Amino acid sequence: MAEFASKGVAGSGLGLGIAGTALGLLNGGLGNLFGGVNSMAPSENQFVTRYEMEMEDKLMGKDSEISLLKSEKYTDEKIVDVYERLSGRIAGVEQQIAAQAVYNATNTATLSCIQNQVAQLQGLTKLIVPITSVCPEPMAAKNSWTAPTTTTPAA
Repeated sequence: MAEFASKGVAGSGLGLGIAGTALGLLNGGLGNLFGGVNSMAPSENQFVTRYEMEMEDKLMGKDSEISLLKSEKYTDEKIVDVYERLSGRIAGVEQQIAAQAVYNATNTATLSCIQNQVAQLQGLTKLIVPITSVCPEPMAAKNSWTAPTTTTPAA
């Protein structure tokens, strides 16, 4: 009796295996049978060959190179933009510096002239001034005037 029970279990297992294989072949061929992936439809879980992987690596390398070139172009554009803005501001500062230099030169000349006048005024005590330039005209150094010490007779 044990022989029959074992034959029944084996027969049912064999029958189920054959049915599963048939359904697997009908659903997607041998690729679906061993890999569990439908080989007819593209999937992200699909196996790739070395050639496909090399092609994908080349494509990713080119994508990264394109991204690098785009970023360099963007950076160059921003650098030019910043240069143009700074160039205008630097020109304005240069004009202010030139105006300040003119102002400084004018002030230096004016101060020099004032210093000369102050020096001349300080040296005025050593300067001989002609008698005709003094008003009222001073008395002569050796005049004949004498202080009255005697009384004059009454008339």
